[in-house]
Amino acid sequence: MPSLPVDAAWDGRRAGADRRQGPTAPFSKYVFKGRRQGARRGGEGVNTYVDRYSGRIMAILVLIAGLCVLDALFTLLYLQRGGSELNPLMDAAIRAGVIPFILIKCGLTFVGITFLCLHKNFRFVRLIILGVLLLYVVLMGYHYYVISLI
Repeated sequence: MPSLPVDAAWDGRRAGADRRQGPTAPFSKYVFKGRRQGARRGGEGVNTYVDRYSGRIMAILVLIAGLCVLDALFTLLYLQRGGSELNPLMDAAIRAGVIPFILIKCGLTFVGITFLCLHKNFRFVRLIILGVLLLYVVLMGYHYYVISLI
């Protein structure tokens, strides 16, 4: 491979610190205006943070959030018809009221979704995201089954 001509005016030193010495922080100043959507070089695609996320991963995460809201609504409908909440944490939340129940249920899920989104390039996180989506789809099937029995 031929070498590139060396510029005689450049002495090979950088003016500032090399920005590539450390990883991009998960909450960097480029969150809303960044350009980095993935790895630029081979071997960089794992355990890295990015500035922007693909439409596919965002659609999956929004779908999980929507299914969480539906889960909360179906749970409230089931409880209205005489059912009981099996999850002790959610049972305590529902005893505190409908608003605390929805805030705790959806809030915990949304925090988890945000964490998974930030770490989407880390090992096993994409599998976890797909697993959570699958669990919510199965849960929706369970809700449909239970509501049809009532």
